[in-house]
Amino acid sequence: MSDPKTMAALLSPSLLHRPAVIGGAHDWTWHEIHAAARELADRLHPDTPVCNLCATRAGFLITALAALRRGCLQLLPPSGGLADLVALLGGTPGAMVVVDDETLLQPVSGARTGGLVYLPQVPRHLPSPRELAWTPDARQTCVRLYTSGSTGAPQPHAKTWGQLTQGARALAARLDTEVHGGLAALRALVCSVPPQHMFGFESSVMLPLATGLAVLDRKPLLPLDVRTAVEQCGGPTAWIATPLHLRALARAGETLPDCRLALVSTMPLAATLAAQVEALVSAPVVEIFGSTETGVIATRRTATQASWQPIGDVRLEVGADGTQARGTHFPSPHTLADRVEIGGDGRFTLLGRHADMVKIGGRRASLSGLNLLLQDLPGLEDGVFYLPAEDAPTERLVLIHAGHLDRAAAERWLRERIDVVFLPRSWLQVERLPRDANGKLPRAALEALHAAQRTTGAAAPAACSDHHFRVAASHPSLPGHFPGRPVVPGVLILDHVLAGVRERTGRDVARLPRVKFASPLLPEESARVQFTQREGSLSFRVSALRDGVHQAIAEGSVVLAPLAEASP
Repeated sequence: MSDPKTMAALLSPSLLHRPAVIGGAHDWTWHEIHAAARELADRLHPDTPVCNLCATRAGFLITALAALRRGCLQLLPPSGGLADLVALLGGTPGAMVVVDDETLLQPVSGARTGGLVYLPQVPRHLPSPRELAWTPDARQTCVRLYTSGSTGAPQPHAKTWGQLTQGARALAARLDTEVHGGLAALRALVCSVPPQHMFGFESSVMLPLATGLAVLDRKPLLPLDVRTAVEQCGGPTAWIATPLHLRALARAGETLPDCRLALVSTMPLAATLAAQVEALVSAPVVEIFGSTETGVIATRRTATQASWQPIGDVRLEVGADGTQARGTHFPSPHTLADRVEIGGDGRFTLLGRHADMVKIGGRRASLSGLNLLLQDLPGLEDGVFYLPAEDAPTERLVLIHAGHLDRAAAERWLRERIDVVFLPRSWLQVERLPRDANGKLPRAALEALHAAQRTTGAAAPAACSDHHFRVAASHPSLPGHFPGRPVVPGVLILDHVLAGVRERTGRDVARLPRVKFASPLLPEESARVQFTQREGSLSFRVSALRDGVHQAIAEGSVVLAPLAEASP
């Protein structure tokens, strides 16, 4: 396939006619994307920082190119959280926030910033390739990304256009060898992560710019949505996701026809999970090792490889201050936060992060390694090991987990795999873990959860008895949902949840503030609803019995109607 090395090459007539963003209200060509970006650039003030909050792939890509054309530094917040956004804008007064949905401006309406609502539209007149011709300065600092805050406050890191393009070309060269038929065989990229994060920016923005690949204008999260998105592309695809997305797919047993590659990052991926997903999608699962500071450094096929292979000209060296990475697409040398073992062929194995090493009872372990083990814990919906920052000699780990978990069974499973001193002393059940859109857990959010538990003295809430149900294959709602491949409609699942609430409390439901579906429920499957009661509300978890194991279907919470309003 062509390997354009500059923006000028991407703007060549042979590439401009190719699709750039598909599956939205309009299928955009690269010619239309660049023409729209040139028009939007005229609406931006030179040298004014641009905070790109566009939710659609087309809106984000056009805004990114417009900011680059205008010489505006592009700010990409570490998450969609209001606190992170306010902190970012507070440190950059006068920034222009660009959105493609007016409601996205409301949270920052009081900040010292300007706002621009941009609804992507194809220009009436498409300039000629000569009129669009333009080559950015490779030394120009064009993007400022932020770390996730999983180990502290989010930290900014600036990127030049040259670094971003070199990193994208190196990643493209590696993936070209992983995909059957090469990247040229792909119809589009399906991306389940937001473009504001380094992984999402590299994969859904820079990779298409470096290769001319199209990206689907959606961000599918649930397994059935991902399958639908892959099918919508109408040809071979690559799926860009996190281990959380892969785990949901594996639990649902969903397949992805015509997916040629799953590209994964943002947190460690277990080899067993990678192998499960490879069996489902019949394609390699490739994991990225990198950081916001460096971008992608290395990759591996996690199901079959324990070591990492550096991309491009990246090489690792052991220095006095730790392991240093050198490469042309990031400031070099960069000292890694991880302990590694380097092989003679340049490949390396991760031994754990310096910052997450915990010492309890004279024993040491990697917190990330312990959390990686949790991906295989039977019955665990989501969980994380957390070490309170108290520096007490008797301090022990806390397991914060979502949904119901059989503690005795989980503890037996853990005892067989980790040193007893690392078994959690406290088990904190929450409705859901405070993960951001990339699946990361900010340290501050975990500290707040733990502090709230200690302040209230809350133990695990009392559980109500379970509600069991089964939807017959003859149910009248199934033929239309969906023809040839029936699944139980979500509203029917919620009907059983509400019935279980009334059966156990004698009260109606005032509202459903939160519902999240993890995978589809099939006709004739044995399902159960587990309730956890709190004052005035209930949280619930729906699961289906599959091969002797209950797999998550949905979870959420309900607010009970006051007793005076309850039905007789």
